Amino acid sequence: MTSASEENTRVAWRWAGVREIFAIDLRTLALFRIGLAVMIIADLILRARDLRAHYTDFGIMPRAVIDGYMHPASFSLHLMSGATWFQLLLFVLAGLLAASLLIGYRTRLVTVLSWVMLVSLQMRNPMILSGEDNLLILLLFWAMFLPTGARYSVDAALDNRTDSYPNRFVSIASAALLIQGMSMYLFSALLKSDARWFPDGTAVYFALQLDYLVTPFALWFRQFEALLQGLTYYVWGLELIGPVLIFSPLFLRPLRAALQLAFMSMHFGFFLFLQIGLFPFISILMNLTFTQGWVWDWLGARLRRRSAAGMVIYYDQDCDFCFKICRLLKTFLILSNARIQPAQSNDGAYALMQAHDSWVVRDGRGRDHVRWQAMHALFTASPILFWCAGLIALRRCGDRLYGLVARNRGRLSGFTARALPFRSPRVSPSPVGQVLALGFMGFVLAQNLSTLPALSFRPGDSFIAVRQALNLYQNWTMFAPHPEITSPWPVIPGVLRDGTAVDVYNNRRGAPSLEKPAIVSHAYKNYRWRKYLSNIEDRSYDANAGNFALNYGRYLCRTWNENAPAEQALERFEIIFPVEWTRPPGEPKRFEVRRVWRHDCFG
Repeated sequence: MTSASEENTRVAWRWAGVREIFAIDLRTLALFRIGLAVMIIADLILRARDLRAHYTDFGIMPRAVIDGYMHPASFSLHLMSGATWFQLLLFVLAGLLAASLLIGYRTRLVTVLSWVMLVSLQMRNPMILSGEDNLLILLLFWAMFLPTGARYSVDAALDNRTDSYPNRFVSIASAALLIQGMSMYLFSALLKSDARWFPDGTAVYFALQLDYLVTPFALWFRQFEALLQGLTYYVWGLELIGPVLIFSPLFLRPLRAALQLAFMSMHFGFFLFLQIGLFPFISILMNLTFTQGWVWDWLGARLRRRSAAGMVIYYDQDCDFCFKICRLLKTFLILSNARIQPAQSNDGAYALMQAHDSWVVRDGRGRDHVRWQAMHALFTASPILFWCAGLIALRRCGDRLYGLVARNRGRLSGFTARALPFRSPRVSPSPVGQVLALGFMGFVLAQNLSTLPALSFRPGDSFIAVRQALNLYQNWTMFAPHPEITSPWPVIPGVLRDGTAVDVYNNRRGAPSLEKPAIVSHAYKNYRWRKYLSNIEDRSYDANAGNFALNYGRYLCRTWNENAPAEQALERFEIIFPVEWTRPPGEPKRFEVRRVWRHDCFG
């Protein structure tokens, strides 16, 4: 018979195995935080190019018509005003919050606020959203439940705890984040039910025939048809089997690392083949959350610089600003072996501090550095940013800057005392957070199951209201059940009041041609405009296609006539989409012209 102690040992061993599978290293969470911030900033920059067109009352989706496209439970701060200055203000605010997330300042708070701002931004114009937006908001949502600021952050630098805590973090939220990432692949594979995926293996062929979506590289690569069938089986098989194997307790380290590389290489391929915005990079970031602690330990052992060993940073103990800057530099330059001590504790360092009115950095060889040269020594010792040392080697300019800061360190100390207080952010999972994470994990699973045609489960109104309010949308129909087979491009011929024929889409005189462009994807300004115009062209949107086209037509009239003389005002135009239909391999494409909308600017 098995004793109670043996049974307890078995249970403990099994639980330890589960914890290992769903644990995330705190250094990985720091990388995740930094990546999220970079993606948010990149997204804001890309959206800002069309700020007036996509987010103001002048643009394609004025507030007066947005109600027809939003669920009553959805919200958007951007709907408070349709003015350009107001939208710009919200963009700047979102960028500042993302910058705070990047450096890990008040990480938990700015994560929540960044999520609110991102939800608000996405809901302002849902007609330009795509899969990348769904994935980014979901990753940011789960980040709210995780200690992403526990390492390599301002919060970590100002953590006044004397006891250290382990790098491995495990909670229901960490499990939810990992499961969320893999559910995208698994349910996408389950939804790829068409024979073009299996057994025919022609899905990649059809995908790369979508000229309005593919890159110039794909136009060249698709000639190798023999490779396309293999790539089809590879993508479908990886999405189907990979999400299961990555949680296997057997061979966890090598198997997880191999699958990470496989998924990330797949997304790099998407980047090479398809013009789909930030989706490949956000997906790669999602896969990086599976990076285990041993990887960081291995990198740390190889990146460690001898010059950092034995380094001491001496500061003025009467200067709050000086102490905190030293802590921040140690954290962000990853000088884990460096010690921070008051100069008053060392006679030699104290004498140098008084003589040069400066902090003192003693490197691993025992050499002392003061003023700006001390900063140069720290960068030289950094295992990551050592390459920046040459960029800050201008001693004369650096000393002037240092002198300016040193003369004002009293005022700066007052600022840091208020804005950068020492605090101990929570790292261990909270009971409330665990319960909420468990509930939302079940919510996500239920929503994914509801997308499977074989199941009869469909969410009710309350379920949909919660989904829309939190923007936790789950429907991974990426090339599912099969890739599209039509490739359109926009052509908008128009007539001015004086009878002149114009190309309204390209904003130039002369009638446009229906001839296929050399690179069809370049006919679209960017991927968000492609998404919007596809909504106008796609016959599956017949219920709202007229509204899409009407609002777009009004926008074109406003844009053209804003500064045009009365006799050269745009009077009327037609929205046309030439479309190529992809046929099976070996068969020529079919061509048709879709006349979607006629518009009279003064009618």
